[in-house]
Amino acid sequence: MRKMLAIFFLSTYLISTTELGQLLKFPMLVEHYFEHKEKNPQISVMEFLVLHYEGNHLENHPHDDDYDQDQKLPFIMHGDVLSFCFVYPQPLFFESIHKIDIRESSKVVSFDDAFISNQFLSSIWQPPRSC
Repeated sequence: MRKMLAIFFLSTYLISTTELGQLLKFPMLVEHYFEHKEKNPQISVMEFLVLHYEGNHLENHPHDDDYDQDQKLPFIMHGDVLSFCFVYPQPLFFESIHKIDIRESSKVVSFDDAFISNQFLSSIWQPPRSC
């Protein structure tokens, strides 16, 4: 059940964020091929694909009687399936109302590891004891 759910979510994600959603239009391609086959029984699958997909579709046969159906075929029209928008925030500047004199501030205590006794560390890192 978990495997099927993972496959479902992965396929949903891929179809919505990539061009794989175009594969869902494949039945339209087959149907459109058979329509062309009825009009011209000698047309092969390769001729059909060349007619619709070679180079720029609009230059090869601009507006014929089935132009609207041609635009619904897979991989004819490409859309933006995933877009990213990066916003660069403006820097914030804060001004202090009260001026602080550095000479009057308290002393900063520095911390140096060399003066810490490591006796407490030896009590922490002990091998496990058997009872």
